Amino acid sequence: MAPGEAELRLRERLGKLRSLPLLGGTRLSGELERLERQLERLEAEPTDEEIWRSVELARHPDRPYTLDYVQRLLDDFVELHGDRGRADDPAIVTGLGRFDGRTVARVGHQKGRDIRERTTRNFGMPYPEGYRKAMRIMALADRHGFPLLSLVDTPGAYPGVAAEQHGQGGAIARSQAVMARLGVPTVATIIGEGGSGGAIALALTDRVLMQEHAIYSVITPEGCAAILWRDAG
Repeated sequence: MAPGEAELRLRERLGKLRSLPLLGGTRLSGELERLERQLERLEAEPTDEEIWRSVELARHPDRPYTLDYVQRLLDDFVELHGDRGRADDPAIVTGLGRFDGRTVARVGHQKGRDIRERTTRNFGMPYPEGYRKAMRIMALADRHGFPLLSLVDTPGAYPGVAAEQHGQGGAIARSQAVMARLGVPTVATIIGEGGSGGAIALALTDRVLMQEHAIYSVITPEGCAAILWRDAG
């Protein structure tokens, strides 16, 4: 039921209850209070326009991306490449650096600024190779006792045929399993868009933070619309 329809039905029920005479022994006043509280919660919810505005802000091209944070937060950052099996996925950036004088491991999605970089980095949508590369840095962090910092900014894992053939679902599941077993402190921050399993594969941490106007959802709005109405628009 749409929020507007729910609100309308609540108002109708409230109107009917208020018109009834309150007889002794009835609990209409309690029901009235419950419906009024429910109506207040509905009225406090954001409108469709406000929700979509949040999506646009989370995707804004001027938001800082993972490498922007790395440049400003970490000293002596050394990037690690490749999954030691198939390829290097530029949609995920991993490496080691120093934060407040302590070595930390860092992993995150990278979307890219211009159209050329976005194409190279696949708009921040990783292949299985990207998650296997992330698991490399997780294992390294666990072995040497480095805290793990994860920066999440992706519409989701790449849904193409090639990614599925390379084991996309299994890679996402294994990444979560590895994170769940880590013995070092882990923190994930949603810095823009956190979509579906592609996001949670790097966000199963001790603490999950979100930047202002960031979003974290089980699926992108377009993906949900495509499933429900066969139209991403």
